[in-house]
Amino acid sequence: MTEEKFESRINDKGQTEFVYGISWKNTSQASLLRKGRQEIERPKNDRFSPASNNQRLDIQANNQTKLDLEDTAANALKLKLEKEQVCLKGYEISNVVWKADNIRLLGYCF
Repeated sequence: MTEEKFESRINDKGQTEFVYGISWKNTSQASLLRKGRQEIERPKNDRFSPASNNQRLDIQANNQTKLDLEDTAANALKLKLEKEQVCLKGYEISNVVWKADNIRLLGYCF
């Protein structure tokens, strides 16, 4: 399941800024596997040791999956900007923010 959010505003300099986010829930382990891997790579240290208490136990996407999701989000952003009639002269994504269950693209219009 995915959810999409989009907001834009005009900053103090008169430039339009935007944020576009996609979040997901119930990501299956199989959807995170790439390149023939059979299992999710996990740290080999003892998960009950003090050093591992700060590590997340959630399944994390690998780099290729993240790149694929970034491409998907960028394409969806382009469609959203066209639909909302925002950034008609073009735009730039200035920052990409990753969290465990979402990605946010921040940027501005030309």
